[in-house]
Amino acid sequence: MWVLLKDTHAYPGCGVELPEGLPASDRDVLVGFSDGIEAPGRIEAVAGEAPVLTVAAYRTARGTRIERKSWRLRQGKDGWTVAARLPAGP
Repeated sequence: MWVLLKDTHAYPGCGVELPEGLPASDRDVLVGFSDGIEAPGRIEAVAGEAPVLTVAAYRTARGTRIERKSWRLRQGKDGWTVAARLPAGP
């Protein structure tokens, strides 16, 4: 399953495409970025809350290292976006 971000990295307000829709349960995904880079990730369903996307560490096409981060997603009238960065876990 793919998750496509509309930029080279995630940030609050960044557009997100879920071509196959939101999975019904937690699922490993491949995250694609606008610069052609791909990174492993995971979408987690959180009861009563918006889903969480975790993206593994990766390098952008320009070589910038991006650490592993988790993001709360939000669905609005224009589709999915990144709503907020979540605190780093253990």
